Amino acid sequence: MAEIQLLVDGSGNRRALTSILDDNHTPVVDEELREVDLYLVDEPSFHRYSDALERRKRELDPVFCPVVLVRRDQTPVTVDLPDVETAERPLVVDDVVTAPVEPASLFRTISNLLARRNQTAELHADLRAQNDELRQFKNAVEHAGHAILITDPDGVIEYVNPAFERMTGYAAAEVIGENPRILKSGEQDESLYRELWHTIRDGDIWTGELVNERKSGERFVINQTIAPIADADGEIQAFVGIQDDITAHKLREQQLTVFHRILRHNLRNKGTVINGYAAELEASLDDDAFVEHLRTIQENVQLLLETSEKAHRIQRIFGDSLDEDTERGLMAALEQIADEVGALYPDAEIAIEGDRTESVRIDARAIPAFRELVENAVKHSESAVPRAAITARTESATATVTIADNGPGIPDQERRVIEAETEKPLEHGSRLGLWFAYWVITYVGGDIDLETTADGTTVSVTLPVTR
Repeated sequence: MAEIQLLVDGSGNRRALTSILDDNHTPVVDEELREVDLYLVDEPSFHRYSDALERRKRELDPVFCPVVLVRRDQTPVTVDLPDVETAERPLVVDDVVTAPVEPASLFRTISNLLARRNQTAELHADLRAQNDELRQFKNAVEHAGHAILITDPDGVIEYVNPAFERMTGYAAAEVIGENPRILKSGEQDESLYRELWHTIRDGDIWTGELVNERKSGERFVINQTIAPIADADGEIQAFVGIQDDITAHKLREQQLTVFHRILRHNLRNKGTVINGYAAELEASLDDDAFVEHLRTIQENVQLLLETSEKAHRIQRIFGDSLDEDTERGLMAALEQIADEVGALYPDAEIAIEGDRTESVRIDARAIPAFRELVENAVKHSESAVPRAAITARTESATATVTIADNGPGIPDQERRVIEAETEKPLEHGSRLGLWFAYWVITYVGGDIDLETTADGTTVSVTLPVTR
């Protein structure tokens, strides 16, 4: 039974109301305001309890707290109730009954108000349960290792979790209200995005790999799943995207593919040469021929050893360079590279031209790639005086470094493989240094371009800078 507090003046009035309510409810006659289901207050007592009743209503909101005013025809105190349409909420009095109280009318009023109270209490309990579920869900999303974003039906970002901020470099405030296209790197054709949009608009889930771009300009590869969120009628209300950064995995995967093909190809071919000449040596009786074959064997074995050592060194340098998240002055780095390579190849001529502003800085992870390119420029030259001309030109947000040599050039097959960014069984590259440079420059958000002419090779690298 519901508890009803009687805030009425006079013991006789309290006894009369108690006798009416006793069979169906639990009357409470304490003078101090109690936590009950409904309050009955008469006009003489109203001013004494009105402030406390208003506070009680505000405390319980949004649960309805019913108050019934008992009004008599002849009383020294009257209560003027405010206009329902214009009064500030909550209203202290929800209904009025006139004394002497007619039991049936009072019970109808109480029953209606208690039903309203129970409905609001149930709704509030449901809302609290939903809020608890939402808090748990939000807590899980906030601590998820995957980047999560939610957009409206038009693709406008409404929410991103902390993992998204860490992965992209964008703060939530910078992307909310924007379209996910701010992450586009230009690596994918527009047809892919049209297919993606068509899939999720039809209510299906889209999963695939994308090359995106961080706020810093650095590119990264993600595995992304986008799912529509529909209401009970099937109308799409939002889209949720879950992104996993697989850049390191993809780079390692490509490295292993390249190392495998290059080493397998070289070992197989050079091993065949070794075996063939070894067989001839076994049957050879000519001393001069013996010496010549032996030299050939030694040269091929040395090439195998150098290739193996090169692969090991590049793998180590590549791993170290990706962990070094600092910046260096562009010209200072190029001058240091020129000095180091010049010391290894004293016959070479290495010259640097360009903007010497020390404020231009680059991602330090790109430096080993530049060193590899400069060293390749002089190492593979067949000229008596190998030359490498290094030119640096800077714009507002990027720098372009060109390295031009007087060597024999890069074979077309090597160039095609690097530009295609993949290895094929019948078309592969053997210059690990080029692959290394491509991997690093691409990783820090740059581009690399190769051009070979009769005069030599020019490698152009464009990458983001800061000042």
